[in-house]
Amino acid sequence: MLIVIGLLMLAAAAKSQSSPLHKEIIETYSFQPHLLDKEKIAERSAVLDRFWDKAKAQRSVYIAGLRAELAEFSNPPFFLYDGSMLLLSLSDTHEDHTIALTAIAHCDLRDVRREDYFWNVHRLASLGEDTTAAAFHVLDDPSFTVIVPEHALTLGQDFVLVYLLLPTEDRFWLQPAISRLKLEKDQTAQKSLIRLLWYAQDNSADRAIAAFASDSSKPEATRKIASEASQKPKLGAKALAEIASLGSTEESLRAKRRKRMQAVSDEALGDLDEYTLAIASKRK
Repeated sequence: MLIVIGLLMLAAAAKSQSSPLHKEIIETYSFQPHLLDKEKIAERSAVLDRFWDKAKAQRSVYIAGLRAELAEFSNPPFFLYDGSMLLLSLSDTHEDHTIALTAIAHCDLRDVRREDYFWNVHRLASLGEDTTAAAFHVLDDPSFTVIVPEHALTLGQDFVLVYLLLPTEDRFWLQPAISRLKLEKDQTAQKSLIRLLWYAQDNSADRAIAAFASDSSKPEATRKIASEASQKPKLGAKALAEIASLGSTEESLRAKRRKRMQAVSDEALGDLDEYTLAIASKRK
């Protein structure tokens, strides 16, 4: 039975790779933007515009084709991002959100403007989609930074990760974050995951942070950060007064925090900490 299933999957993949759309995708996306100069990028942009125009003129054909092609991660890495954006412009449904989020987690971040990646994933996070894989992809780039000029705000990798996950349900990302922290080797990514797990305010997250802090095989710098994060928040009179004004139960506070994280601003980040301290005070 397994052999038959395997043969059927291979046949389906072979059929996809021989389709006219697949050939068009290979011809259109056989480049990586970060390797090209401005002149070549302008030439390729014109080719991409024609591809998008054709897809918009034949929506039903291209929606079905893009769904199939975006599931093939062997396709050109820039297609996995740009093709996902094209699909969402044609069909902005939950099914296509899932397909796009899975595909862009396999793109090459060097080919994509960081602000574009951030805002596109954050939009889907704000819709309640599971953005875990796409969010974790930024951990592969220690220099991933997003500038929000209208708020004079610069988000490092840690707060990019927070913003791409906290608008969603904790059940999507909590255990994957714990598992990733155990295996992560990059110190910037370790710091980002520790921050995310601190915001989780969850017993399993607390244990993961404490375990990291006590693991002598981990870097001293990030062990120190984990040790500080494992301490129970100390609440002053002002913080306690603010928490009392929020009222509500732990779960309702988490829901309010998810909604607040749909906004990207310095004010929202301030509210994030306030809600998190309130959640910490409600935990049993």
